[in-house]
Amino acid sequence: MLSVETVLPKEVEVEVLDNQKISETGFLLTLFGKIPAPQPGQFVMLGLPRGAGPFLRRPFSVLEFKPKEKRLHIYYSVLGCGTRILSDVSSGEKLELLGPLGRAFPQGSGEVDVIVGGGRGVSPLVFLSRRRSRTRKVLFFAGAASEKKIVFLDKVKAREIFVSTEDGSLGKKGTVLELLTSVTSSRRLDWSRATLYGCGPAGMLRGLHVFSLQFKVPCFVSLEARMGCGVGVCQGCAVKTAKSGYRLVCKDGPVFSSALIDWDKYAGANSGNYPEAKRVL
Repeated sequence: MLSVETVLPKEVEVEVLDNQKISETGFLLTLFGKIPAPQPGQFVMLGLPRGAGPFLRRPFSVLEFKPKEKRLHIYYSVLGCGTRILSDVSSGEKLELLGPLGRAFPQGSGEVDVIVGGGRGVSPLVFLSRRRSRTRKVLFFAGAASEKKIVFLDKVKAREIFVSTEDGSLGKKGTVLELLTSVTSSRRLDWSRATLYGCGPAGMLRGLHVFSLQFKVPCFVSLEARMGCGVGVCQGCAVKTAKSGYRLVCKDGPVFSSALIDWDKYAGANSGNYPEAKRVL
């Protein structure tokens, strides 16, 4: 694997250009400022408007970054009080941003990138697809509960895009892992030339790791965890490794080799709608 060169994080003031509601709970936030260039897989810590509580910054993955325009695009869902406050932010307001943070997706040694996103996990992989499609063959798999839950497929850059929904409202009916198995089996993909990348629910990522073991393919996943600082000080985002010890999602990740993670601890016994996750582990 080849590591991706990253820049040092900085704390900068950014201006809100737009904060558009695009679904029932989803928003597309556009920020402007002298933001150091993030790499796919990295994240930023974004502060709330001055005087608004809670005071801790919130971590957000990057949907898209346009360096010439100095614009950073973030997709977020309103899940708690912090994102609820953020959803009320208007154009012209100023926010504090720290980033880019964390480790980016490494580049595989083969020629093919197989990118798998589930639910909200699709959006940070859009950034990855747009970068990798310049020099590599990209196959992009997106899955969600329903058509309303799948966003930004129009922004994906890939040789082919495959879609599944659990209710069958868009694409193939079933989980994205079932779709991945079906498509790659019928096409007899040469996994010796490929690398797997994933972001999504814990059960899906666990299933993706199982898939990687079956096909002996390198697999890198972006994990989600509650963060207080984003720089490894508070130790609040620790995850248990498969061998021993812990790693911090903010500092050592959020991108990890799937072989490093203790999936029993991270995903738990409940694999959600992904029974594939239980077949090997």
